[in-house]
Parts: sequence; structure tokens; C-alpha cells
Amino acid sequence: MVEIKKRAISPEQKAYRRQQMLDTAAEMFMARSYEAVNMADVAKAIGITKPALYRYFRGKEVLFLALFEREIGNLMQAFLKAPKPEKVGEAVAGILASNPLYCRLCAILHTVLEKDLTYAEALAFKLNVKAAATHLGEVMQGWLGPQFDGDREGVLMQSQQALIGVWHMTHPVGAMREVLETEPELQGMCHDFEATLAAHLTALFRS
Repeated sequence: MVEIKKRAISPEQKAYRRQQMLDTAAEMFMARSYEAVNMADVAKAIGITKPALYRYFRGKEVLFLALFEREIGNLMQAFLKAPKPEKVGEAVAGILASNPLYCRLCAILHTVLEKDLTYAEALAFKLNVKAAATHLGEVMQGWLGPQFDGDREGVLMQSQQALIGVWHMTHPVGAMREVLETEPELQGMCHDFEATLAAHLTALFRS
């Protein structure tokens, strides 16, 4: 383990420090709303100053994007390691459910990234996402065969839309969550994320 008492100096220390920042941000974005996460809290949790954090990430949106890109990489590794499944919809839903941070970030991505990105940052992010989607499309091609030839991008986009919708439906917040968990007559409105997503994806892949 790399120890950093003060400022990270060596490339190894800097890489470790950056990982610390992403890990801390991951915990906060998973537990709080996007608005409730701030750079000061991230820095404090790590034990560094805000200027030190800003040397790596110039703002919260840039930090969010870096974390999202890391989770895309983790998700791709999960797909690449998975054997070809018999039930593709269930397999994809299972992999996604095993990566809840990716699902959480994906679900809020398009509602938060509108204010503080430069053109270059937005372009780099979109190109990275496109490259990952192309790679994922190749994996899905191997799983689904000829039926996936027609409209890869369309199917992947609809899969993402299903993920976002099901995540929000199965992860209510605030008073709505309390009501659904407390009132017996509303128990039928509580849905399991993985099972619900699997049903949507199975129908999508069959169409």
C-alpha cells in the first residue's frame, strides 16, 4: 500500500491519491443526492485540502465524469469475464445489478451534466463512452448473434433507457420510499431492480 503523509509527489503516490478521491466520491454519490455531494466534503473525508483536490479535478462535474468512466471500465471487465449465457436478458441484468454504482451514476448522469463542462471535456467524455459502447456491442453480438446485427446502437440505447427507468422506479427516495416500505397495501408497488430489468431486457432482445 502506498503511504502519503503530505502532498503526493511520485507518479505512484499521485495515482494512489487519485484513486482515494474517486473511492471517496463513489461512497458519497452512492449515499447522497448529487446536489448533496460537494468538493469540500470529499477533501475532508480524505484528509486533504480543497486546493489539493482541485489539482486533480477542477470541479464536481469533472470528478463525477472521472468516476463514471472508471465504472464503465469495471462494467466492461465484468462483461468480458462472463461466459456466453443462455438467457441474455437475465445475464445482462445480473451484471448491471452487481455494479450498483454504475447504475446509480448512469441514472442521474443526464440530469447533472449541463452547467460546468468545457467543450473539450464533454467531447472527451462522449468519445470514451462511444468507444465503450462499441466494445460492449461486440460482446453483445457474440451473445445474441445475427439478431443483434440490425441496430446495435439502438438496442444499446434502449437498454440504457430501461436501466435508467427501472433504477428510478425501484429506488424511490425520501417520503415516497418510506411510504412504500411502511404501508402494507402498497407493498405490491415495490419492485426488485434486477428482476424488473431482466424482464425489460428479455423483451427488448426478443423484439
